Amino acid sequence: MSTQHHDTIKVVIAGIPNSGKSTLVSRISGVFVRTANYPGTTVSVDEVSYSVGKTRVLMVDLPGTYSLRTSMMDETVASKELLLGDYDGVVVVGSALNPEQSLYLLVQVLELGKPTIFVLNMMDLARRRGLHYNVEAMSKALGITIIPAVAVSDAGLRELKTTVVKIRELKPGTTNIVNYGRLEKHISTIMNTLGVSRGIAVEILSGNPLLRALSIKVSHVIEEARGEVPNIGYYVTAARWSTVKSLVGKFVTREGKLTLSKYDELFLNPKYGILLSLLLLFTIAEVIFMVLEPLVDLMSNAFDSIPIGNFVGSYVGNELLSSFLIDGVWNGVTTLMDFIPYVFGVSFLIAFLEDSGLITRVAFPIERWLRRTGIPSRGLVYLIAGSGCNIPAIMATRAMPSTRDRVLTALMIPYIPCTARFAIIALIAAAVMPHLIGVVVVIPYVVAFISISIVSRISRVHVRFINENTPYTYELPPLVIPLHKAFIKKIWHYTHDFISRAGVLIIVFIMVTWLLSVSGPRGLVGPEALANPSVLTETWLGIVGKALAPLFNPIGIPWQISASLVYGYIFKEVVLGTLALFYGTEKGGLLYAIGSTLTPASSLALITFITLYSPCIATLIVERKIAGLRLTAINTILQFIIALVLAYAVFYITSFIQVIT
Repeated sequence: MSTQHHDTIKVVIAGIPNSGKSTLVSRISGVFVRTANYPGTTVSVDEVSYSVGKTRVLMVDLPGTYSLRTSMMDETVASKELLLGDYDGVVVVGSALNPEQSLYLLVQVLELGKPTIFVLNMMDLARRRGLHYNVEAMSKALGITIIPAVAVSDAGLRELKTTVVKIRELKPGTTNIVNYGRLEKHISTIMNTLGVSRGIAVEILSGNPLLRALSIKVSHVIEEARGEVPNIGYYVTAARWSTVKSLVGKFVTREGKLTLSKYDELFLNPKYGILLSLLLLFTIAEVIFMVLEPLVDLMSNAFDSIPIGNFVGSYVGNELLSSFLIDGVWNGVTTLMDFIPYVFGVSFLIAFLEDSGLITRVAFPIERWLRRTGIPSRGLVYLIAGSGCNIPAIMATRAMPSTRDRVLTALMIPYIPCTARFAIIALIAAAVMPHLIGVVVVIPYVVAFISISIVSRISRVHVRFINENTPYTYELPPLVIPLHKAFIKKIWHYTHDFISRAGVLIIVFIMVTWLLSVSGPRGLVGPEALANPSVLTETWLGIVGKALAPLFNPIGIPWQISASLVYGYIFKEVVLGTLALFYGTEKGGLLYAIGSTLTPASSLALITFITLYSPCIATLIVERKIAGLRLTAINTILQFIIALVLAYAVFYITSFIQVIT
């Protein structure tokens, strides 16, 4: 039986980055977070709704922003909703650790003349740092409700929840808190001419591109104002900051001198901070995936022990249908289940780095190096996460604040060799150069770095329409161990997001692969193709594999291997099984089969190619969701070309070295 709502209140949640805004929204609503793309963009906003009596509250969690005039698309979404959206009120979430930036956003929102609630989050951490607020006096001066809060422990959230329901009854607050001096008369003229709020009038004068249509109607007023104040944008910013400094001076007191902790002195040290940051990233990632590996093996063994063949065989008499259920549907489901631990691991890694405050400390020391090599800020975290599995690492990039950097990072992650690719690489190395296996397994990382440097520069040309290269404003959030309910919920949200978005498609594509494996130009070949190498060559996938053979014959790679790599476009995990099928041997016998057909030069070329040639279909699905179909297609083709060119280069360089030595 559905609850009948007599009224719906729409509230937008605005806040500066690192203010705990999304955590607050999740805690106050107590429901799942529904992600929706903002109209006309690829930027996602989170929407939640909950009920208080017969009143339904719809909360729109906007991307974090410092100002109403921004340069990044994500912040533009927030600014556009605040300036032009249809809503009943605003909840501004500020960080009590950063009163200046929080109040700078607040004074801009107040000028819009909407009912406003100001939440000072992380008050507990602020007190530890010696920051104290005269909340009552500040609330009276600004004319709004100010709620001290600690979102992770629910402190202040009950009061917020009660106040939000009555937000229409609240007064807009002090809209003229900022004195703009010589611009005041022009602000009044625009307000009276267009019937807009003070904040809209100020943004029109400042040249906010979101209000260009309104600016045309009062162009004569803007020109007159520019005659008195040539650089209006700078003048407005200076006036706002002057007001903010005055407010901080009146209502915020600081005990002692702000100093870096001993940990921050280590991380931010210009000499060894970079090495420490990289070492920490690799250590955390390795520990997580090392812990997860036994779980993955346990799940795989558990699925293998299920007598699905006997079960299906006892109820299904048709051989083709039986193969579809086992090799198509069952393999699709188990493959998806095998991904989930890796998805959880990457989700834990990203969430931990974000909520603990480590992500800023890791990214800041290597910012210049990352930009020089073409890797976006914070992108290295996601690239390292991709070494476990590309899929959840790409999905996790949705947490990056810049759309431009999110797309670039998503395009780079498939160049990082995942666990499945390393399994193939390790087998080739063990078969051909067992005495050098420790050195050989480093090659994929070197190749990946070279490729990322290349693709980052090419990709930036294709994504130039998103935004110009915009460096982050780095703040130093406190170092904490984020083992609280909001942290667990974030991990679940990341994991659930992957399963719900990509799970069904993964299973469907595996079933499509099964169809391509049992059929060919002559029609249905039958399930025997999955057990007979000679019959498999007559299927669509077998034919495509043989068609690729001329590309690899010059570098000493036989058709059986090139054909098996076609299956790698579906899932890398099945390449070894397909090789065993082509060579007519079990996986354990592949070492001899591969070792007898590859030379050291051709094996190094093959390792180079496998490192790069293509992500699996599941990776392509999630890459498309972040970067779009066009960029994903271009990137996939580019990957194959780079992989082939580097494979040829490695083959001939290695062959030349062998000759001269």
